[in-house]
Amino acid sequence: MIRAFCTLFALLACCVAQAACLSARESKPKDWYDWSQALVAADVTDVSQRGRHDVIALRVVEAFKGPDRVETVTLEVPSNFWAACKVEKPKVGDRVLGAMNANNDANVVPLEAAYADQLRALRPAPIPMAGEPEKAAAPAVAAAESAPAVVMQCVKAPVYGATVKVESCEQASGALFLRGEVVRAVQENSADEVPGLPVPEYGKKFTFAKPNGQCSELPAKNPSITGLLSHPCCDKNQPYCAKKTDFLIDDSR
Repeated sequence: MIRAFCTLFALLACCVAQAACLSARESKPKDWYDWSQALVAADVTDVSQRGRHDVIALRVVEAFKGPDRVETVTLEVPSNFWAACKVEKPKVGDRVLGAMNANNDANVVPLEAAYADQLRALRPAPIPMAGEPEKAAAPAVAAAESAPAVVMQCVKAPVYGATVKVESCEQASGALFLRGEVVRAVQENSADEVPGLPVPEYGKKFTFAKPNGQCSELPAKNPSITGLLSHPCCDKNQPYCAKKTDFLIDDSR
């Protein structure tokens, strides 16, 4: 979400975009570390448009800097960023370097393995993310295993009232794991969005966990669940921590 501090016509808007122009060809790895608060290697899972911004959804492969247990990141980039910075607009399946700074300015550029190695060399103990666990150094694994599992305080995260059209259901460890499409969503508290956490949007598909129930209870045709969506806070006693889950569904009210 690059926030333009200049708002005077196209020329100044272009200057804003260029102010965040870093590349994996001309910029040094240290430049990325100095500029960003969060820096990840990721695969593009979706590219959409919201007004004058392109919305890039990422599945994190490795975190070089920032939160060490985020699995998905969504970044908003002005649509003129690609031409202004002479960067190829990413498409689904591309491996990219995603970055965000303290002002919520975002940068998404192609990432090659050799450049990822240079970034990794600047961090002695990189934290592996879903997809590349074998790259973790032994001390990093030990630290992750001994660290508390809670990654954020749920009470400070947004809570949404939503209806989910369920496409599939799997039952494990007493919980339901669902895949479905959001057909209605509205934020019901005043918490700010947390960078890196998904936002439920109409027509978008996500993974959900429901702490109780039976898959057999869901209607066979066009099943839907209405309730509150919240972001999962993991601890070792929760079954959804063993699986990737975008949201928890509470339909008890």
